[in-house]
Amino acid sequence: MRTMIFLALFVFIPAHAADSQHYKDWIAFKKAFAEELDGPTGIYAIQDMLELIPGESAYLSLDGGDALRWANKASPSAIAEVHFKDGQAMIRGPGIRELDLLQPPGELLTLPNGLTVRGTLLREKSLKLWLYNSALPARKGFQAADYFPYDSRGVITGTFQRNDEPVATNFLDSREKAGVMYVVGTLHVRIDGKPNDLKVHSYRKDWKEIDSLLLLLRDRTSGKTTYGGGRVVDIHVPKGSPPEIITFDANTAYSFLCAHSAYFNCPLVLVNKLDVELKFGEKYPPLFSGPSPAK
Repeated sequence: MRTMIFLALFVFIPAHAADSQHYKDWIAFKKAFAEELDGPTGIYAIQDMLELIPGESAYLSLDGGDALRWANKASPSAIAEVHFKDGQAMIRGPGIRELDLLQPPGELLTLPNGLTVRGTLLREKSLKLWLYNSALPARKGFQAADYFPYDSRGVITGTFQRNDEPVATNFLDSREKAGVMYVVGTLHVRIDGKPNDLKVHSYRKDWKEIDSLLLLLRDRTSGKTTYGGGRVVDIHVPKGSPPEIITFDANTAYSFLCAHSAYFNCPLVLVNKLDVELKFGEKYPPLFSGPSPAK
């Protein structure tokens, strides 16, 4: 029989217990997530995004109004071109310093008009081109992310049963794009007195490269006080050597990023469904405005 680690409900650390390391980590998490949302290259600053496959090019052009957008075809209004080939994403244009947006990974380029361009690889096959406008969060009326009060009962410990050979799972994401994630193991925990076997995912399939695990969760707060699609908890482990006993903090659960922007691809169909209320972490995100990109 596998060993079960029970959540110690008889120990309660108040939300204001500043001497708790988990509480300090939660404060740091909220600060970092705020920058991820409304920083100059944050989620709410995204003006446009376009995916390219190797051999394709993108052009930064006016969209018929006064906003720059990515397009697959050249136009007289294009101020920049990006060509994706052989693992490089070279950008060039008048007054633009030519460089590879992927070297170093996530290289940022500020255009003469003050907008910012970045390129990221998606599952090492396709390129995502991002265009950021630091003025957008204020224009959209972005409201800061909201959270449940810190609660030490969200710190949950369980036993991790590792899959030596991660199991590939194919899915359609929130933008109806085909994707694959890997079930790298199962975390056995008790939450609110109930046993739960939680599938743990990764975008990587080789344990030599895995140092971060993903818990994808939907619970009885989903669609009520939290995002209906579910939330995510990141768990960091030594690369290639996940411990048998794992602790995660549900206070750091955050909404799938597609809750904040339609430009993100989220694996909503892979969530663990819990018959409990997880009153920890991020609450329902503020509404975003702006164009809904074609799927």
